[in-house]
Amino acid sequence: MDENSNLVNPSVQSPTNEFDLGLFIYILRKNILWILLILSLVTLGAILTLRYSVPIYRVSATIQIEKNDRANQLLQVDELYETSDISGEIELLKSKYLITKAIESLPLQIAYYSKGKFLEKDLYTNSPFNVEMLINDSSIIGKQIYIDFPSHKKAVLSYLNSSGESIEEVVNTDKWTNFKEFKIKVILTDYSTFKVNKNQVKQNDFFFKAIDKNSLAKAFSKNLSITVLNPSAKTLQISFVDENPFKSKDLVQAIIDEFRVYDINRRKKSSSRILEFIDDQLNNVYIRQRNSESIIQEFKRDNKVFGSKEYSSIYLDKLNQLDNVLIESTIQQSILAEIEKKLNVDPKKLDVYQIIPILIGSDYQGSLEGMIKELNNLLVEKQNILYSSKPESDQIKAIEYQLEVQKNLLLTSIKSISNKMTSRMGELEKKIDKTQSEFYGIPEKEIELSRLQRTFEIDEKFYTMLLEKRTEYSISEAGFVSQSIVLDEPIVPRNPESPNKQLIIFGFSIVGIILSLAVLFTRYFLHNQITTIEDIKKLSKTTFSILGIVPKFKKEIPVSQLVVDENPKSLIAEAFRTIRTNLEFISAKKGPKLMAVTSTISREGKTFVAINIGGIIAYSGKKVILLDLDMRKPKIHLGFNAENTRGMSTLLIDKDQLSDCIQQSQQTNLDFITAGPIPPNPSELIISGKLDEIIETLKQQYDLVIIDNPPVGLVTDGISIIQKADYPLYIVRSEYSKKNFIQNIDKLIIENKISKLSVILNGFNTQAAGYGYGGKYGYGYGYGYGYGYGYYEENTNEEDKPKRFFKKKEE
Repeated sequence: MDENSNLVNPSVQSPTNEFDLGLFIYILRKNILWILLILSLVTLGAILTLRYSVPIYRVSATIQIEKNDRANQLLQVDELYETSDISGEIELLKSKYLITKAIESLPLQIAYYSKGKFLEKDLYTNSPFNVEMLINDSSIIGKQIYIDFPSHKKAVLSYLNSSGESIEEVVNTDKWTNFKEFKIKVILTDYSTFKVNKNQVKQNDFFFKAIDKNSLAKAFSKNLSITVLNPSAKTLQISFVDENPFKSKDLVQAIIDEFRVYDINRRKKSSSRILEFIDDQLNNVYIRQRNSESIIQEFKRDNKVFGSKEYSSIYLDKLNQLDNVLIESTIQQSILAEIEKKLNVDPKKLDVYQIIPILIGSDYQGSLEGMIKELNNLLVEKQNILYSSKPESDQIKAIEYQLEVQKNLLLTSIKSISNKMTSRMGELEKKIDKTQSEFYGIPEKEIELSRLQRTFEIDEKFYTMLLEKRTEYSISEAGFVSQSIVLDEPIVPRNPESPNKQLIIFGFSIVGIILSLAVLFTRYFLHNQITTIEDIKKLSKTTFSILGIVPKFKKEIPVSQLVVDENPKSLIAEAFRTIRTNLEFISAKKGPKLMAVTSTISREGKTFVAINIGGIIAYSGKKVILLDLDMRKPKIHLGFNAENTRGMSTLLIDKDQLSDCIQQSQQTNLDFITAGPIPPNPSELIISGKLDEIIETLKQQYDLVIIDNPPVGLVTDGISIIQKADYPLYIVRSEYSKKNFIQNIDKLIIENKISKLSVILNGFNTQAAGYGYGGKYGYGYGYGYGYGYGYYEENTNEEDKPKRFFKKKEE
């Protein structure tokens, strides 16, 4: 228990979840090409998005809705349909009716396009040609008709008919040409511009198509928005988005113009109805007045009667008062009859605005006004519901039922008032007859003359009253102006609303950074390879020696090739010299030594390290022999380019003599014994006892015996040899060996009591130290060779090393 406790390294902490900046920078450098590729793709995506996205432009205008009519205010002419609510104006601005009117006022019946390789460009008001079309077959509407101009007098039209057949025909410009589906005249406005565009973009084609205004209005309504900016000030913003900024500007302006025209016409319509009524009454009264005047003159001339004011003044005054009341009642009853006539029409043709002007000024305006307003509100509600519901929907049926009830209620009220008015007129006529009978004693001719004069005066007063009303409504009509004021005119925008260049660049940059960080952090968190000595120290729970670090060989070399003899002054040779020096601190006893080299799995470089350690020790004058005990996957013979017909497998079964199996390498003092033919039972051969005899015999001839053991992570054949070795070495390959391989080292030290086990980090990328990853650790805890010398090159010489060293120091 105590011995195992001594093997545990108390200074080594267990791995933590702290962020390792050095490792992150190392992974960043290692994956820099992937990062650059991601950033390049993101940049390309941003460029393609900006290049091939259809630009969308937004055009806006601000209007203010007024509800005051200055002329009516001055004349005190009531406008019963005026309200402070602008919801009706908003619905009108968004209505298909107004959009259709705006489309009709613009050159949108034919749409012109330039078709590129990826995009189609709307040539609204910018087309080098125009066409006039008379449609014979509606199937041609919306179909693309391509056009080309071989000369300024000829045009080639091509399109697909309703049967899918391709039609192509040459037509003369400025002349009408008949096709089956349409009749057309092509007008080339700018042939030079057309040819320039065709030459600049060879793949561009020009085409046009006839547009259905209803379909276009439906499409435009989706791009039109009406926003209330200030309800108190009644300001509205009209916005429209489209790929053509000039079309957007013209459409917004056209909608404003059509709205103003509609507003003026709607308000003038009521006054026009009143004026028509007054003109009819004036004409009738004028005729009656002229006839009455002629009759009076003839009566006076024939009867020589000039009238007596003294006898008839009382009679005339009283009769005039009664007649005035009777006339007023007659007018009121006529108005009621007119209103009843307007109400007894088709509900679809019912116009409340034709009834309101007739009602103005009447004695029963107050009693009927509320009912008519309620009827008007129901009609408005019905129109609003029709925007989103079908005519046969339950909502519409309910509204129509309410309309019928309200209409019947109004008609009943009118009949009741009319009956009362008829009764009143009857009483007035009786009073007039009674008054006439009271003055029956007046001479007959005088009475007749008075009667004729009274009739004339009545018509004269009525005529004067109608003239006054006509003057008032004429002035009111002349004062009609649009209730909308344009606060901000629509203008052509310079920059599109989308794609937003800055937003797209920023967005793609963020995506590129996120993807790059995702790759880096994924690699960081999935990083499971041992890279530096620091990784080994963090992961191990025991104490062992770090014998040294073998830098990564920068060239392609055969498996297990001896490299220290090729350039003894190279970086990699210096690394093995450091290992050779550090071996003295493991075992200082005199006499021949046994070195056992192993690893966790294959391809960690144990054979490469064993050969080159043997080579560097032999280079110092020691006699060294290598034994290939990895009989399952032998490699020593490959490193020395030797035969493998005999070796350890044949020695362990006493088939060959030891002297016959020893082979000399090209380097002095370095011999080797290959593994020999692969046996079926390598484990039994290793533990048979024959191996110990061979080792003892070789110790008598060599200063160092190096055994290349099989990987202990796969098989346990070589553990017994490692326990007996003076130099037990465990090879870990940087950027290849997994972190959990360190558990095998701990197991060998704790369970197998191999306390002298030393670790060599093979294949270390020296550039990782230059980026701050593991740079504070030297080979062998500061013994010998450190990190700052760069990497191995074939032509490195001794003179270059100091220069590179000082250059690194200067940096």
